Amino acid sequence: MKLLNLIILFVLLINLNGINGDNGCYLLKQSLLFYKAQRAGRLPDNDIPWRANTVLTDKSAGSLLDSNGDGDLSKGYFDAGDAVKFNFPMAYSMTMLGWIYLEYSSNIESCGLGSLYKEVLKWGTDFLIASHTSDNVFIGQVGNAHVDHDVWQPPEDIHYIRDIYTIDSNNPGTDLAMEAAAALSSASIVFKSSDPSYSQLCLDHSKKLYDFAMNSPMKKYSDTITNAIEFYKSGGYNDEIAWGSIWLYKATNNQNFLTNSKSYYSNNNEVCYSNEFSWDNKGLGVGILLYQLSNEQDYKTKIENSFNYWLPNGGIQYTKGGLAWLRQWAPARYSMNMALLQSIYTKPNNNNNNNNNNGGELTKYSTFAKNQLLYILGNNPKQQSFISSYGPNAPRNPHHRAAHHSTTKDIKQPINNVYLLPGALIGGPPLNECWIDTRSNYESNEVALDYNIGLVGVVASYISDPSIPFISYDSEITTTINTASTSTSSSTSTSTSTASITSSSTSSSTSSSTKKPNTNPSSSIGSSGTITGSNDFDGSDETEFIGGSSFVNVNGLVLLLLISLTLIVIF
Repeated sequence: MKLLNLIILFVLLINLNGINGDNGCYLLKQSLLFYKAQRAGRLPDNDIPWRANTVLTDKSAGSLLDSNGDGDLSKGYFDAGDAVKFNFPMAYSMTMLGWIYLEYSSNIESCGLGSLYKEVLKWGTDFLIASHTSDNVFIGQVGNAHVDHDVWQPPEDIHYIRDIYTIDSNNPGTDLAMEAAAALSSASIVFKSSDPSYSQLCLDHSKKLYDFAMNSPMKKYSDTITNAIEFYKSGGYNDEIAWGSIWLYKATNNQNFLTNSKSYYSNNNEVCYSNEFSWDNKGLGVGILLYQLSNEQDYKTKIENSFNYWLPNGGIQYTKGGLAWLRQWAPARYSMNMALLQSIYTKPNNNNNNNNNNGGELTKYSTFAKNQLLYILGNNPKQQSFISSYGPNAPRNPHHRAAHHSTTKDIKQPINNVYLLPGALIGGPPLNECWIDTRSNYESNEVALDYNIGLVGVVASYISDPSIPFISYDSEITTTINTASTSTSSSTSTSTSTASITSSSTSSSTSSSTKKPNTNPSSSIGSSGTITGSNDFDGSDETEFIGGSSFVNVNGLVLLLLISLTLIVIF
């Protein structure tokens, strides 16, 4: 009998050990589904059941709607909590998704997420290809950002003809064309084995965009598309030339591209000495790619000087809880971007770093990356996650029109977002860490395509690290919310989604969203695998965990109980 009990205990221990085995996979999937929540156009699936077809008439000048009534620019991704398609940050996001896959494909595939990952990437690169309407013409933006931001409504409620903003040989945008070239080169490598014809299509467009950028007058795209200035003003184009060049070299092995990348990197101080990596600053990424190819000391020195700036006492500010804090607007994006680059840099077999660690020289960088991820997951003074719908005290009300789904164009009504936005890194706390789950605070509570890049990459890097307290779920969180204290001035039913929000006076089911409201009344998520409890945010009366605790999960508790009972029987 004791032998049987020992066998049972052994099996339980194996299962318990397996709890954390795919936890990172769950978060990686949610962070990819965020991109699906950002899709525009006619949707081919119901993966985000509360999203519906949108902006089907977006089209380039002189083009016709197809047989379904869709414009050639109807798809792509909405940028953030709005419904504008900004191709500059979108292209950067696709470049980075490609790079992340190339670095961590084995981890991504081991999670069974390879198909989803490539689907997310291709939705973006398809749009970049559609935006390249002729050799020397590229669509830089769809939608007047001022008009869009003036109205708080779900993108499903947009029914007007939207403005299209273009760069061409007479009205150039060097940085934008180069970023699109980088994205399509990166994608061409990703798809080279699985879809050779698509890989070649991406590469063909990349080369033409590169020629367009180099053979036209050099100019920042935002000096041509002035509507983007208040939202994504470019700081320069030299880093994008170096960036686009190195990616084309990686895709083609053409030495001319490598020579150009080295030149624009080394001869421009704002590129090779940059301490920031973002949609507007790619110099540090260029340095890492060049170092991976050459292992030259000069690249290593410049890279590590930038990394050291981000370490404690290195120059960057830190919150008391340990977040490396660059600036007020979306600080978590910058810290996670830097965590991603430091993860790539210290990855075994990159640059022979595993052989040149000199007794732990690079450990400080991998420690930085891990600590930033841990902060975002909930290892911070308030023990709260900064990822929507995931982790302890998770953000409930990100600044997101579609998830909020106001039917009255009111950022404050309903009080809580109608729908759960999956796996989105939100902007992050102010320096004093007094973060409030308030939709109207777009600096701290918005989400965006480029914000999630660092999250996707760092999670992919640490996917099976047992020291990271990823959360397990019995089943994936649904989009159903039951909120007793939510009130709305109108109710609609425009979706077949299962997501619904119930109040004492109204019941609404919608498939849209809007932009930025306020506080969070008490509620509970009616989904298995979640935990409800206290959630005392400053200035918020939110009272739910979305996704449970970062250290304990339902599966774990059940298995621990069974193990305890087994031990009692044995001894």
